[in-house]
Amino acid sequence: PVTFANLGTSTAANVTGTVVIGTSGGSVTTTSYTFTTLTPGQTETRTITFTVPVSNVTGTSAITATTADLNLANNTATATMSVTDQASLTISKVAGSTTVYAGTATTSFVIVVANAGPSTAANVTVTDALPVGANLVGTPVASTGTVSVNGQTVSLVIASLAANTSATLTVVVNFSNATSASVQVTNLASATTTTPANTPTTPSSSVTVTIVPLADVVTT
Repeated sequence: PVTFANLGTSTAANVTGTVVIGTSGGSVTTTSYTFTTLTPGQTETRTITFTVPVSNVTGTSAITATTADLNLANNTATATMSVTDQASLTISKVAGSTTVYAGTATTSFVIVVANAGPSTAANVTVTDALPVGANLVGTPVASTGTVSVNGQTVSLVIASLAANTSATLTVVVNFSNATSASVQVTNLASATTTTPANTPTTPSSSVTVTIVPLADVVTT
């Protein structure tokens, strides 16, 4: 809220109050108010609504009147509002096939992490936990960032993911199934960022694959 007041002993005529909301990149909004008069001791409060930008905001208010002013030093005021970065990550995961034969046949898991913003997401980590029975084929490929593999866990680290952008991680696997019955396994991927999130939960996505046994009986 912004307050305009007359601290003098006479009525102030033709009063104009102006509020400029701005950032280091320029003005966000400018609002003006006019009062025919402000009597001694009269106070008028106004609330300015605006869309919060991605950087700190400075609000500057000014007041003028056609009546002589005793103290021009208090005709302007400034307040600064700190803006905290906030990111909104989502993650999706799909399998090239959700039913595969055990052995050398491969399928691809495609994982997409996206940032809906409004701020850049810093230190984004995508973790793909391969289930028991899944065997990594080749090296996972990412559209950006650095990929690492530790046992059954594939990780993708992205230094920064801008608002309204996404990154893709592709993991190719085959499956083992030593039994004579089909087995279902679930592959879970999740994403985190060091930038504060607007939701308290860690985004995750999973896909379930059925591994069909494949034998090769022979006689000689």
